[in-house]
Amino acid sequence: MKVHGVFRLFEATLLVGILLALSVTLLLAFVDIAYVIYTKIMTPPAFIVDAQGLMDLFSLILILLIGLELIETVKTYLEENVVHVELVLLVAIIAIARKVVVWDFAKHTHVELYSLAAMVVALGVSYFLVKQTALKIPIGSGKRRGEETT
Repeated sequence: MKVHGVFRLFEATLLVGILLALSVTLLLAFVDIAYVIYTKIMTPPAFIVDAQGLMDLFSLILILLIGLELIETVKTYLEENVVHVELVLLVAIIAIARKVVVWDFAKHTHVELYSLAAMVVALGVSYFLVKQTALKIPIGSGKRRGEETT
C-alpha cells in the first residue's frame, strides 16, 4: 500500500469518527430540544411559552441545523474528497442567523451589531457569488473554468 493510500485511509477513518461523534451529539441535542419543549409547555401556565422561551428554542433548533449542515459537509468531503464552499457558507449563514435570532440588545453595543450586520452582508454576497459562479459552469461538458459556452 502506498503512503498516499495509508493517509487516505487514516483521513477516511477520522472523518467517519467525526460523523459518528456529530451524529451522537445531534441525537442528544434533539432529545434536549424535545425535553425543553416538554418542560416549557407543561410548566404553568400550560401550553404557554413566553418570548424568551421561544428565543431559546429557536436557538437550540438552529444549533441542530448547524450540526446537520456540518454532517452534510463532512459526508460530501468523504464521498467526493472536495470541500463544497457553498455548504461551508450555509453553515456560517445559519450560525450568524442564530446569533441574529437570539440577539439581546441590552447586552451588546451598537458596534457589535454593526459587525454582525457586516458579517451577514459578507456571507450573503459570498453565497450569491458562489451560486452565480456555479450556475455558469456547465457540468460534464469537458470545458475548463473560464471558457465560453455556446
